[in-house]
Amino acid sequence: MSDTDAVTIDWELDVTDSLLLQALAYVGPSVFGGIALLAGGLLLGLVVSALLDGNLARAVGVVAVAVLALVSRRFLPVVLETNLTDDLWNRYSRRGLIIESVCAAVALLGSARLHPMAPFVVFIASWVPVVLTAAFPTTGTADSASDTLVVDDTEVPLDAVSACRACSVDTFAVCWLSYTRGVPTAPRIVILPSSALDAVSNLIATEPDSSQREHSTINRTERLVAALFGLGLVAFGPLLWLTLPPGDGQIVALYAGAMFGLFGLLLLWHAYSG
Repeated sequence: MSDTDAVTIDWELDVTDSLLLQALAYVGPSVFGGIALLAGGLLLGLVVSALLDGNLARAVGVVAVAVLALVSRRFLPVVLETNLTDDLWNRYSRRGLIIESVCAAVALLGSARLHPMAPFVVFIASWVPVVLTAAFPTTGTADSASDTLVVDDTEVPLDAVSACRACSVDTFAVCWLSYTRGVPTAPRIVILPSSALDAVSNLIATEPDSSQREHSTINRTERLVAALFGLGLVAFGPLLWLTLPPGDGQIVALYAGAMFGLFGLLLLWHAYSG
């Protein structure tokens, strides 16, 4: 990457450029690997138990049922007929996947000792890092000479940016762009190397009349509807917690409260800041 004082700055950021991003990227595949290890261990235990009992037919039947289950669901044929594993090994190391999969299997077993539904919660939570790292690799160009900012081949309308909030984490930075109302689809979240943050911030700040842009607001009806829906979604989880029976019902309430509550908070933020 060129120096931040240059006229044009190009960047390319992938999960391998940051230890934190790399750790997050391993969470999803590792959980699936842990599930595969546990399923393989269960299968091996059933086969060994059948062999120790002298029941060869049952052992063969267990293996046959497992193979037929994979083939019937098209998991095995798809993996064998495509180059899916090539992309997997290019992004992840075998050693890292094995170590992380073992750790995930231990975490799943440990969570199962706490509560029977706890592994399901761990599996759902593992999708958060998957979503956070799904946008990588990401590329961009900041050209101060032509006043253009391009992120993943999409140009950012700088004249419509109303606010830019940035946070540096490790070796990368996250920028949250807010636009005036009515702007077509444009990048809202820009992830870039920390070394390019100053150049991008200066490019947005030096846009003509950037300090005098009007902040479009939503009308009262839209604000009221967004606030009511937001409060309803936020209250959904606590209401389920009070109405459902203890035990499994509380697990359902926690899951639903987390999912609906997140969207509810977004709607409340929209009603507050819109």
